[in-house]
Amino acid sequence: MKNILVIDDEIDICNNIKAILTDEGFNIQIAHNSDDAFNCINANSYNLIILDVWLDNSKYDGLEILKQIRKNQNVPIIVISGHGNIDMAVSAIKDGANEFIEKPFNTERLLLSVNRSIELHVVKDDNRILREGNTYEYKFIGESSAIIKINQQIAKIAPTLSRVMIYGESGTGKDIIAKEIHQNSLNKNGPFIILNAALMDPDNLESELFGIQDNDSNKIGYLEKAVNGTLFIDEVGEMPLQTQAKILRVLTDKNFTKRGGNELIKLNCRIICSSTKNLEQLTNEGSFRKDLFHRLNVVTIKLPTLNERSDDIDLLIDYFTEIFTKENNKKIIDLKPIIKTKYINYDWPGNIRELRNVIERYSILGEKYDDNISSEKLEDLQNKNVISLPLRNARKLFEKNYLQSQINRFDGNISKTAAFIGMERSALHRKLKQLGITEEDKQ
Repeated sequence: MKNILVIDDEIDICNNIKAILTDEGFNIQIAHNSDDAFNCINANSYNLIILDVWLDNSKYDGLEILKQIRKNQNVPIIVISGHGNIDMAVSAIKDGANEFIEKPFNTERLLLSVNRSIELHVVKDDNRILREGNTYEYKFIGESSAIIKINQQIAKIAPTLSRVMIYGESGTGKDIIAKEIHQNSLNKNGPFIILNAALMDPDNLESELFGIQDNDSNKIGYLEKAVNGTLFIDEVGEMPLQTQAKILRVLTDKNFTKRGGNELIKLNCRIICSSTKNLEQLTNEGSFRKDLFHRLNVVTIKLPTLNERSDDIDLLIDYFTEIFTKENNKKIIDLKPIIKTKYINYDWPGNIRELRNVIERYSILGEKYDDNISSEKLEDLQNKNVISLPLRNARKLFEKNYLQSQINRFDGNISKTAAFIGMERSALHRKLKQLGITEEDKQ
């Protein structure tokens, strides 16, 4: 049972709130002044505090109590007042209140605010625990000229709240870049929420994005989960046109409503997007809205493939080796000679993710691990006359042969193939279509 503390000098108000929330299964305690409030807070743990601004016969008013609580606790707080105005509401939110409600309020409004504040707090706390527990969180590292340029971009972009569009092939580290921007932004203390549009059911995408408000549920959507933080929309080009139109409306109006609801919720998060596709090309094809593209594409970051930043491979090998040595509590030999020998002239189609997966497998299975990707075998996959082809054609031929070989290796199982080579399943499907590998070829 969740515990709620109500701090208000009006007995009738307290009894009314207690009756409403008790019926909903909450355990309610009441304090009529600051002394009683601090005694309760010091003696108990609460999931929510409802706090009146004006308190008669009290050493401190509600706003001062709010400030004192925020020095030591992160418990969600709803501030209420019968004499409220915009300045008071702004002041309360600035000092750490989650919501501000004017008296008199109806039952529905109170319950909505209570449930939302508690649920958002749970989401944020889970996010914090996840961040703190992820000891080996990946960083975007490199010393090549391309990476130095990107790091310079991040340093300029991060302190602003400008929207960012990150382009790059699958496995190049788009999510890591987005996280680094967040961690160096004004919203760094808020949550970092990821929504992968390519993995979402198009029919449920809007519900997941905006949330649901009806008689049966009050679902928090991704936009609301990311309040005071960052929402990272991965593969934004996969969003249906209908959803794109609603996203555009949200960015224009700076507010939104839940599906089935009518209460306006303020847009209060930074939005960063990524795409493996050229969105400008998609706008010309009519599959992505041009007006939304210009809204999202304020600042652009283009990530190089691993092949285009090959100078960083040694550094990345050392970096991932150190991570997996700690994670597996197992000493790993210097993998650079092994990998550089076995993967000579290799194009790394899965980019950094593929390299990381290779190192992780070596860290688990040891140096005798045979990944069937020796330089000799790679050469066998290529056409004997590949040297006579233009680079683009040669690369396409190699990729086709390589992917065909891996698919055959896993008996046509696309999920296992994607996991092994370090690509997203949807990205692999697109690559196979691009290369003209048919269902018959996958056998």
